[in-house]
Amino acid sequence: MAQIHYLYKIKNKLNGKIYIGIHSTENINDGYMGSGSLIVKAIEKYKKNNFTKTILKYCDNRELLVEMDSKRRS
Repeated sequence: MAQIHYLYKIKNKLNGKIYIGIHSTENINDGYMGSGSLIVKAIEKYKKNNFTKTILKYCDNRELLVEMDSKRRS
């Protein structure tokens, strides 16, 4: 199965805070909600059902995705 690469946004429905990240997977429904320490702590505190995930953009390869995320951060 081919890898799927995407930029995503996770939003806390209770306080409106947003986390943006990138992910590559073979299963678009893998339940991934981020691995950064801030989002992990927030999900532990508020529980997963209080977050929404929106895919912002799909990319053809991981390198393009990383480049796009780097530009977004600068």
